[in-house]
Amino acid sequence: MSTLFDESEAKLRMATEVLVPPLGTTMDTVTLVKWYVDEGGMVRKGEPLFAIETDKATLDVEAPDSGILRQVTARPGDVLPALSVIAVIAAPDEILAETAAATSPVVQTSPLTSAPEAEPARVTAAGERRARILISPRARRLAERHHIPLAELRGSGPNGAILERDVLAYGQRSATPTITPVAQRMAEQAGVDWQRLQGSGVAGRITRADVERAIAGPSETAQLVTTSATDNTPIEVIPLQGVRAVIAERMARSHSTTAPVTLTALADATALVALRQQLQQDGINVSYNDLFIYIAARALREHRRLNASLEGEAIKVWQRIHIGLAVDTERGLLVPVIRDADTKGLAQLAQETSTLIARAQAGQSTPAELTGSTFTITNLGMFGIDSFTPVINLPECAILGIGRINRQAVAMGEEIAVRQMVWLSLSFDHRLVDGAPAARFLRRVMQLVEGPHLLMA
Repeated sequence: MSTLFDESEAKLRMATEVLVPPLGTTMDTVTLVKWYVDEGGMVRKGEPLFAIETDKATLDVEAPDSGILRQVTARPGDVLPALSVIAVIAAPDEILAETAAATSPVVQTSPLTSAPEAEPARVTAAGERRARILISPRARRLAERHHIPLAELRGSGPNGAILERDVLAYGQRSATPTITPVAQRMAEQAGVDWQRLQGSGVAGRITRADVERAIAGPSETAQLVTTSATDNTPIEVIPLQGVRAVIAERMARSHSTTAPVTLTALADATALVALRQQLQQDGINVSYNDLFIYIAARALREHRRLNASLEGEAIKVWQRIHIGLAVDTERGLLVPVIRDADTKGLAQLAQETSTLIARAQAGQSTPAELTGSTFTITNLGMFGIDSFTPVINLPECAILGIGRINRQAVAMGEEIAVRQMVWLSLSFDHRLVDGAPAARFLRRVMQLVEGPHLLMA
């Protein structure tokens, strides 16, 4: 008996846990895309075992050991906290103990709530587990900011972890609506439950007008809108999570925190079009995106204030020029980064850009490929768009929008000629740079577009 117990216990210690990898201090959850090996199948150490999706990219995770994949607790589409155990790898004849929690470590999310976060910890003993309060970094920061005791929070995450939504729910339960004395008397006399009203006053305070609206009841227009909305059926419900949630948050933050100004200019791109055609005839396959990145990088060398970012209370003008290129993908807008763009030849830049675009569209970009840009270019010319207002890619200072290149009749001296013209749209944050430096940068870009031979100077 003792020999059998010892052997079984030894085998129990052989199983290797399959963990969701941590991907940085600001990314606590990922989405499981697929398993490459079915439960019960053989896996080999170092080979791709499963794929996860972050808010920026889809990544393969390698098997930490060789053996049989068992006790899989996560399914594709599940949102998982970092460092959670989602399976084990065991020897073919290995005896496994029943897992303490047979349920999946999935974090359930709602399109209308913040993405929950968990801060799982490696627990070495049951006593240590009871002594610790598991809480996500964002939940901890939120609780500390509002002076909420952690002991009063009830966690809804894996192993009782306190998530950001738990802190928000606590705040909603604790918040007592305020009302003006006049509004309160009106509500009590009319029998209106004022605690259920949405206040329009300062800090959400309920005013006399709010009570009067409640007494009057919903307007005819509101009833028509409500009836129309309930009669309709959505053909698709898209959860605001993953890449879409990140895009929404960053666009809203850029719109609300920057002082955006857009300058537009019409440039003669006839010489640039001819240069591209000549390069292609010589076997150098370059796109217009490559040419504009090449041009912008050289212009940024001369106008460094546009190669800047706002970090905290300081404007940082960067030495190295890393240009991001906005890429339309099935998962949403991604911005892969061409590093040190001003130091690379056109052929090298074109090859690197092509690779980054292909990886982004295939969902294979790594987080490192999508971070660190100091200036961004976005091109809507292929959609027939002339000029537009690009949204600044925070925390950068500026973004350059490229419109379509098309043939137009242009006055040249006393004659009319047909030229290849392109609209350029430069959006910049007026907090970081003034209009004149931004205009000088755009003028330099125009000069290089109209005279690409100047790139050789």
